[in-house]
Amino acid sequence: MSITTLDGSLHRGCGGRYALQTETVTMRISGMAAEVTREFYRCEKCGHENRTIDQRDVAEKSATEQIRVAHDLLAPKAIRQLRESLGLTIPQFAELCYGTPKGIVEGWEKGKYLQNRDADALIRGLLDRETLEKRAAKAGVTLPVIVDPAAAAAIAV
Repeated sequence: MSITTLDGSLHRGCGGRYALQTETVTMRISGMAAEVTREFYRCEKCGHENRTIDQRDVAEKSATEQIRVAHDLLAPKAIRQLRESLGLTIPQFAELCYGTPKGIVEGWEKGKYLQNRDADALIRGLLDRETLEKRAAKAGVTLPVIVDPAAAAAIAV
């Protein structure tokens, strides 16, 4: 549903009214889980349930942040800063992540997608110059000259 609130609105199926409720659910994202409390609307007469897009988005964002903290995953901004500090384009960075689709890398950087622990370790591995050069040679990616190698190392700290 695209409306932001259903509280008190009429359920056309039975004539009852929707009321705001909360529930605690376990949400799984990228193979990891977090328990969140989310809001939804339930018809007081027949029990029909509805969730707005905003309610779904808030619950997913909360779960994502809990998972990111619990597993010490890089934040979207840190992923973008790492890529930029290495002087890589998104397609180059994606190739260095063993051919990860560039849309996924873009999603990591924008916070649309949450990288799993293995992908996070793969990304952090690019901080090691030797690892970076090996992956670049294997993927056929030409590495630019790094202007400030200390900047790349500071991102993962």
